[in-house]
Amino acid sequence: MAPLKRPDHADYLALLALTTSFGEELPAEAGEILTMEPLGTLFTHGPALCLTARRRRSSNPKPVGAVFASFPDWTSEHPLVQGEPDLSALLSRTALCIYGLATHPRGRGQGIARALLTEAEDRARRNGYRLATLLHTPELACFYRRLGYATAQHVTIALPHAAMGLTQRPPYMTAVKPLHPDVRVREMPGAPGPVVAGLLPGWDLPPGARFDDGQLIA
Repeated sequence: MAPLKRPDHADYLALLALTTSFGEELPAEAGEILTMEPLGTLFTHGPALCLTARRRRSSNPKPVGAVFASFPDWTSEHPLVQGEPDLSALLSRTALCIYGLATHPRGRGQGIARALLTEAEDRARRNGYRLATLLHTPELACFYRRLGYATAQHVTIALPHAAMGLTQRPPYMTAVKPLHPDVRVREMPGAPGPVVAGLLPGWDLPPGARFDDGQLIA
């Protein structure tokens, strides 16, 4: 696994066009992002982490796998963060979204997607990120669960003063995976789906937290 290089831009985008994180579309400016200098230690191109995979000892120099990751849209677009720039900025430094994960058809079944996803998670973890997330279709739920993700059509992110609900329209589902020991995915009575607790550093759900009529009472 290695950062994307300029000669591979066209092949990289062609791979990602095969499947873009199973429901989550790549940013419209993805091609432009590939020409940017990295913003921060995690990212390789602008605000994105772009990695490629190649077969070992292969005479074909083209990449056979690709991953594109950045901060999730909900860190800036969810109603709870509108007008809260400090909270938005904090969330964008704690959660990483896998927007595109693709393997060439001739390279599937060889663990390439798993290796790319693991590398992206490891890089995020080393840079202080606490949660990985992505969208997928139901037939891939078992794949992601084997890799430590919790998947559901509705996931709640617990915050100090509110609960951020992430609901996907069928057939898409949200997958979340803790990257830090303080972050946990909990099943809570009355909750519409899994609850992510401990995402923000220094804050966690209090012991008596509960859901009442679909609302988080913390």
